[in-house]
Amino acid sequence: MRIYHFLSVLVCTVLLLGCTKTVEKVKSTTWAEVAGTLGGAALGGYTGAQLGGGIAQTLFTATGALVGGGTGYNVIRQLGPIDLTLYEKTAQAALTSTKTREIHRWNNPKSGRSGMFRTIQSYQRTDGSHCRIYRSSVVFDDGVASTGGSACQQENGRWLALNDNFR
Repeated sequence: MRIYHFLSVLVCTVLLLGCTKTVEKVKSTTWAEVAGTLGGAALGGYTGAQLGGGIAQTLFTATGALVGGGTGYNVIRQLGPIDLTLYEKTAQAALTSTKTREIHRWNNPKSGRSGMFRTIQSYQRTDGSHCRIYRSSVVFDDGVASTGGSACQQENGRWLALNDNFR
C-alpha cells in the first residue's frame, strides 16, 4: 500500500513539473524550487493519503500532492530576508519622497532578485493621515511579478502598507 502512495505522489510531481511553459523555465529552476516543490508534494500527498478510503483516498492523495507541490514552490520563490529588507528600504524611501511617479530601484546580487517601487498618487484620509497609492515589481528568475497597494504615514514618520503582496 505504501508503494501505491509513493507512486501517486511521484506521478503528481511529474505532472506538476510538466506544467512548466518552456524548456527554458525548467533550465532556470533552482534546486531550492525543486526541493520545495517535491517536499510540498510529498507532504501534501501524505496528508491526503490519511483521508478517506478507496478512490476517495486516491483523490485526496493526488489533490494533496498537487496543492502541496504548488505551495512548496511558491514558498521557496518568495523574497528572502535580505530581499525583504532591500524592498522595505526602497518602499520607505519612495513613499517619503515628495516626487510622485519617481522610480526607486533595489537589487540583491546574491539572490539575483531586484525590483522597483513607484508612487502613483497621494491623498489624505478622513482621519487626516497622509497616504499614497503605489506600484511595485520584483524580478524573479523566471519573470516579473507586480502588485499595487496603498500606504499611510504613521505618527512616527514610517509608512504602513495597507496591502502589499510582497511583504
